[in-house]
Amino acid sequence: MNPSTTLAPVRAEVTVPVTPARAFEIFTAGHDTWRTPGHFLGAEEPEEVVLESTPGGRWYERQADGTECEWGRVLDVDAPHRIVLAWQVGGDWQYHADQHSRVEVTFTEVAPGRTRVVLVHDGFEGHGEGAAIVHRGVGGDDGWPIALDLFTKVIAAG
Repeated sequence: MNPSTTLAPVRAEVTVPVTPARAFEIFTAGHDTWRTPGHFLGAEEPEEVVLESTPGGRWYERQADGTECEWGRVLDVDAPHRIVLAWQVGGDWQYHADQHSRVEVTFTEVAPGRTRVVLVHDGFEGHGEGAAIVHRGVGGDDGWPIALDLFTKVIAAG
Protein backbone atom coordinates (compact mmCIF):
# COMPACT_ATOMS: atom_id res chain seq x y z
CA MET A 1 0.00 0.00 0.00
CA ASN A 2 1.21 3.47 -0.81
CA PRO A 3 2.08 5.22 2.50
CA SER A 4 0.12 8.30 1.42
CA THR A 5 -3.07 6.26 0.85
CA THR A 6 -5.71 6.63 3.52
CA LEU A 7 -8.32 3.92 3.89
CA ALA A 8 -11.83 4.96 4.86
CA PRO A 9 -12.98 4.09 8.37
CA VAL A 10 -15.12 0.98 8.74
CA ARG A 11 -18.34 1.80 10.55
CA ALA A 12 -20.93 -0.58 11.98
CA GLU A 13 -23.95 0.38 14.05
CA VAL A 14 -26.77 -1.37 15.91
CA THR A 15 -29.48 -0.32 18.33
CA VAL A 16 -30.12 -2.74 21.18
CA PRO A 17 -32.93 -2.95 23.77
CA VAL A 18 -30.77 -2.46 26.87
CA THR A 19 -29.20 0.45 28.76
CA PRO A 20 -25.76 1.74 27.78
CA ALA A 21 -24.34 0.16 30.95
CA ARG A 22 -25.68 -3.27 30.01
CA ALA A 23 -24.57 -2.95 26.37
CA PHE A 24 -21.08 -1.91 27.52
CA GLU A 25 -20.94 -4.84 29.95
CA ILE A 26 -21.88 -7.36 27.26
CA PHE A 27 -19.46 -5.80 24.78
CA THR A 28 -16.56 -5.97 27.24
CA ALA A 29 -17.00 -8.51 30.06
CA GLY A 30 -19.26 -10.62 27.85
CA HIS A 31 -17.06 -10.33 24.76
CA ASP A 32 -16.64 -14.08 24.54
CA THR A 33 -20.42 -14.61 24.31
CA TRP A 34 -20.72 -12.81 20.97
CA ARG A 35 -17.40 -13.28 19.21
CA THR A 36 -17.41 -14.59 15.65
CA PRO A 37 -16.76 -18.35 15.48
CA GLY A 38 -13.77 -19.22 13.35
CA HIS A 39 -12.00 -15.93 14.07
CA PHE A 40 -8.98 -16.77 16.18
CA LEU A 41 -5.19 -16.51 16.15
CA GLY A 42 -4.17 -19.68 17.96
CA ALA A 43 -4.00 -23.25 16.71
CA GLU A 44 -7.69 -23.89 17.34
CA GLU A 45 -10.94 -22.24 18.41
CA PRO A 46 -10.14 -20.54 21.74
CA GLU A 47 -11.70 -21.49 25.04
CA GLU A 48 -12.43 -17.81 25.61
CA VAL A 49 -11.75 -14.29 24.39
CA VAL A 50 -11.10 -11.67 27.05
CA LEU A 51 -11.47 -7.89 26.77
CA GLU A 52 -10.30 -6.12 29.92
CA SER A 53 -12.22 -2.84 30.16
CA THR A 54 -9.55 -0.72 31.83
CA PRO A 55 -7.00 1.59 30.15
CA GLY A 56 -3.99 -0.53 29.23
CA GLY A 57 -6.10 -3.68 29.56
CA ARG A 58 -5.49 -6.65 27.34
CA TRP A 59 -7.65 -8.02 24.52
CA TYR A 60 -6.70 -11.64 23.93
CA GLU A 61 -7.81 -15.21 23.40
CA ARG A 62 -7.02 -18.14 25.66
CA GLN A 63 -6.70 -21.68 24.33
CA ALA A 64 -7.79 -24.75 26.32
CA ASP A 65 -4.12 -25.49 27.14
CA GLY A 66 -3.69 -21.99 28.65
CA THR A 67 -1.86 -20.52 25.65
CA GLU A 68 -2.78 -16.87 25.10
CA CYS A 69 -2.78 -14.95 21.83
CA GLU A 70 -2.94 -11.16 21.97
CA TRP A 71 -5.40 -9.24 19.78
CA GLY A 72 -4.69 -5.75 21.09
CA ARG A 73 -4.93 -3.31 23.98
CA VAL A 74 -7.44 -0.97 25.56
CA LEU A 75 -6.39 2.61 24.84
CA ASP A 76 -9.14 4.53 26.61
CA VAL A 77 -12.35 3.89 28.54
CA ASP A 78 -15.23 6.09 29.63
CA ALA A 79 -17.57 3.38 30.93
CA PRO A 80 -20.32 2.86 30.02
CA HIS A 81 -20.19 5.34 27.16
CA ARG A 82 -17.03 4.59 25.20
CA ILE A 83 -14.12 2.23 24.78
CA VAL A 84 -11.16 2.65 22.42
CA LEU A 85 -9.06 -0.34 21.41
CA ALA A 86 -5.79 -0.90 19.58
CA TRP A 87 -6.33 -3.65 16.97
CA GLN A 88 -2.91 -5.26 16.68
CA VAL A 89 -3.79 -8.06 14.27
CA GLY A 90 -2.02 -7.51 10.98
CA GLY A 91 -2.76 -8.47 7.40
CA ASP A 92 -1.35 -11.94 8.05
CA TRP A 93 -3.99 -12.31 10.81
CA GLN A 94 -1.34 -12.56 13.49
CA TYR A 95 -0.52 -10.26 16.44
CA HIS A 96 2.03 -7.49 15.84
CA ALA A 97 3.14 -5.42 18.82
CA ASP A 98 4.47 -2.72 16.49
CA GLN A 99 1.33 -2.33 14.32
CA HIS A 100 -2.16 -1.23 15.12
CA SER A 101 -5.33 0.41 13.97
CA ARG A 102 -7.98 1.93 16.24
CA VAL A 103 -11.45 0.68 17.18
CA GLU A 104 -13.74 3.13 18.97
CA VAL A 105 -17.09 1.93 20.26
CA THR A 106 -19.67 4.31 21.71
CA PHE A 107 -22.83 3.46 23.64
CA THR A 108 -25.51 6.17 23.50
CA GLU A 109 -28.96 5.97 25.05
CA VAL A 110 -31.50 6.85 22.35
CA ALA A 111 -34.61 6.10 24.44
CA PRO A 112 -35.17 4.61 27.88
CA GLY A 113 -33.71 1.11 27.74
CA ARG A 114 -32.44 1.48 24.14
CA THR A 115 -28.83 2.05 23.18
CA ARG A 116 -27.17 2.86 19.88
CA VAL A 117 -23.81 1.12 19.61
CA VAL A 118 -21.51 2.65 17.01
CA LEU A 119 -18.20 1.01 16.13
CA VAL A 120 -15.65 2.90 14.04
CA HIS A 121 -12.44 1.14 13.03
CA ASP A 122 -9.84 3.45 11.48
CA GLY A 123 -6.12 4.13 11.24
CA PHE A 124 -5.47 1.08 9.06
CA GLU A 125 -2.27 2.69 7.80
CA GLY A 126 -0.74 1.57 11.11
CA HIS A 127 -0.60 -1.95 9.63
CA GLY A 128 1.82 -0.96 6.86
CA GLU A 129 1.74 -3.34 3.89
CA GLY A 130 -1.11 -5.33 5.44
CA ALA A 131 -3.43 -2.32 5.82
CA ALA A 132 -5.70 -3.08 2.86
CA ILE A 133 -6.07 -6.72 3.92
CA VAL A 134 -7.10 -5.74 7.45
CA HIS A 135 -9.48 -3.10 6.06
CA ARG A 136 -11.18 -5.61 3.75
CA GLY A 137 -11.38 -8.23 6.49
CA VAL A 138 -12.95 -6.13 9.22
CA GLY A 139 -15.17 -4.20 6.81
CA GLY A 140 -16.45 -7.22 4.89
CA ASP A 141 -19.55 -9.28 5.61
CA ASP A 142 -17.50 -11.59 7.86
CA GLY A 143 -16.01 -8.69 9.85
CA TRP A 144 -17.53 -6.13 12.21
CA PRO A 145 -21.03 -6.34 10.67
CA ILE A 146 -21.40 -10.02 11.60
CA ALA A 147 -19.77 -9.44 14.99
CA LEU A 148 -22.32 -6.75 15.88
CA ASP A 149 -25.11 -8.96 14.57
CA LEU A 150 -23.98 -11.68 17.01
CA PHE A 151 -23.73 -9.06 19.77
CA THR A 152 -27.35 -8.06 19.05
CA LYS A 153 -28.49 -11.70 19.13
CA VAL A 154 -26.86 -12.28 22.53
CA ILE A 155 -28.66 -9.24 23.92
CA ALA A 156 -31.98 -10.34 22.42
CA ALA A 157 -31.57 -13.79 23.98
CA GLY A 158 -31.37 -12.06 27.35
